[in-house]
Amino acid sequence: MATRKTSYALSGIGFLLTLVMCSSSYAQSASGFKFNNLTVSPFVNLEYSYDTNVDYDGQENDDSILTVSPGVDLTYHGNDWGLVGHAWYGYDKYQTYDEMDQSRYGENLNFYADSPRGLKFVLGQSYLKTSQDDSILDGGRGIWRERDLHELMSALSYQISERTAITLNGLYSDLNYQNDVKKYGSLYGWSEWSLGLQVARKLTAKSNVLLSGSYQEYESDGAKGIGSNSSGYTLMAGFGSRATEKISYRALMGATWFDYANSDQLAGWVYSLDANWIINRKLVWSVAGSSYFQPSEQEANQAMQVYMLSTGLSYRPAKRLTTRLDVGVRREENEYAVGNMGAVTSDEYSMRFRVDYRLQKYVSLYGSLMYEEQISDNQMDEFDRIRGVLGLSFRY
Repeated sequence: MATRKTSYALSGIGFLLTLVMCSSSYAQSASGFKFNNLTVSPFVNLEYSYDTNVDYDGQENDDSILTVSPGVDLTYHGNDWGLVGHAWYGYDKYQTYDEMDQSRYGENLNFYADSPRGLKFVLGQSYLKTSQDDSILDGGRGIWRERDLHELMSALSYQISERTAITLNGLYSDLNYQNDVKKYGSLYGWSEWSLGLQVARKLTAKSNVLLSGSYQEYESDGAKGIGSNSSGYTLMAGFGSRATEKISYRALMGATWFDYANSDQLAGWVYSLDANWIINRKLVWSVAGSSYFQPSEQEANQAMQVYMLSTGLSYRPAKRLTTRLDVGVRREENEYAVGNMGAVTSDEYSMRFRVDYRLQKYVSLYGSLMYEEQISDNQMDEFDRIRGVLGLSFRY
């Protein structure tokens, strides 16, 4: 099973503001209940899934799953500030392996504020409890295990002059796994503190040159007894877009140093990439990628470097119909030998095609087909699966 750092890069005010604005526009796409500046949009999804490998192992046990997932989106817009929130609950009912039946839920709340003097602030909080797949196509780890994750993110940006802006950002996250050694091997979570600074200098009318640095502290569950604290720092440089109508991008490359268990320093090249291109009214392309060091979630007293890259193409052939194709790859390179296998390397590949069709104002039909495969030096970590989904979404 694949792993990732809980938040692979502190991308700064741009990433958080994009998250807030996208969530806001999605919530506003439905009518919702209006209370002055507050909009509340409840929804419920009813879903049928067929999975060829519900255990993510070589036995490939297949099953059908019925899911009900209610939730609510909310937005509030004040004078130069606002709130965007989302909360949901899901219950999965397996038809054959009913011991896997389980609830899952999550929420996030984001606050943003702007100042006429060029000061921008974002504060975001989220919580997730689930046992479901964390797809690499959505920036996840690709891992399947009962877990809970707390995250707190913030960013403060200031426009120093017409040509120069700085952004200070921070993150705290706490990842915990529920382990049952009678059923499967243990996984190891960790807590992380991160602090970053980015300087953007206007290069042309539509582009910036970027300099970015960050520092991280980790306390890993899997390193207790030998020194559970690790730290890392990263320096990167690159380019980003200013306000453009159809194209936005942020591409940086640099180096990172990771002091694992405060005893062994690892070093490597890293990158961070986010780009979106509105090709025309019907076609939108996006790409995202990153590389970083992290403690291992599978092997106690282990560190690894992760490489991720994904791309997606959205096509809207008709007003009510939207299609999307996503492709992603993730590589994990362990830094230390594991038993007799040496330093294990794993590669995960994923492809997903999704269709959304709005039946009427409050009802949408959606379906998706996803293929995943993991290849590893450790045969016990290899698997492949196909998952098909068909669902109805009711939203007001």
